[in-house]
Amino acid sequence: MAIEQPGPWGSKALEPGGSRLPDDVGRALSTWSDEGDIKVVLMRSRHRHAIHRMHETRRVYIAPLRSRPGALFRLDLQDVRHIQDLDPTRLISGDIAAPLHPKSVDLVCTNGKRDICCAQLGRPLLEELEAQGREVWESSHIGGHRFAPVHLTLPDGRIWGRGGILRGSSHLSRVEQAVESHYFSVGIDLFAALFTEVQITENSWQVSATLDGKKYTEVVERSERGLSVESCNKEAVSGEIFRVKIP
Repeated sequence: MAIEQPGPWGSKALEPGGSRLPDDVGRALSTWSDEGDIKVVLMRSRHRHAIHRMHETRRVYIAPLRSRPGALFRLDLQDVRHIQDLDPTRLISGDIAAPLHPKSVDLVCTNGKRDICCAQLGRPLLEELEAQGREVWESSHIGGHRFAPVHLTLPDGRIWGRGGILRGSSHLSRVEQAVESHYFSVGIDLFAALFTEVQITENSWQVSATLDGKKYTEVVERSERGLSVESCNKEAVSGEIFRVKIP
C-alpha cells in the first residue's frame, strides 16, 4: 500500500512525528505494517504541490500481491483520516471497492533522513524514469538501501536495486526472493508463482516455485557477508546473505 503524504519525512516516516500525517493515522498504518501482512510506504510527487495547497485529497495505491497479483487499485481520499476506515483484511484479500489503475507505478526511495544515499542517488533515477514517460513517485524507506538507488514497482511489488537488479518481490521471504532473483537473472520470470519453502538445516532451505505447471526447485543457503557499508557516511556492519546453492 502506498499513501500520498507531501512534506518532509523523518527516518521512520510512519511513527508519530515522522511525517505530517495525523498521529492516529500513523499509528494505525504502523500497526498494519508491523502486525499484518501489509507493507506501507508513503509517497509524494513534486508535480502535485499546487493540489495540496487547495485541498487535502490523497492518492492511495493498493496492490494485493498474494490474492490478486497484477491488480493495482486506486483510491482518492478527500481526508487522509479516511484511511482508517479501510479494512486491512479486505486489503489483503483484494476485496476492494475501488477502480483499477490502468498504468504501472514506480516508487523511488528518496528518504534522505533514513539514508542519505537514497536522496543522492534516488532523485536522478526518478528523473530518468520520468523521462521514459513512466508514472513515478518519491517514496519513504523501502528496504535494502545498501543497494541504493532502490525502487518499488506496482502492481508486481518488486524491489529493484542499483543497476536495475531485481532484489525480489516484497511479499516473498528472503529465501524465496533469492530464488526469484536467481531465475530472473537467467531470463525466467517467476512473477505470480506459488512459492513453498522447507528448512533443511539451520542455514539452508529447499525452495520450490510453481508457475504454469512447471516447478523450479533450488537450495538456498544463508551465510555471513562480513563487514560492509550499508548506508552513506555510516560505519560498516555485518549481515547475512541468502544465495541459491550452485552445484
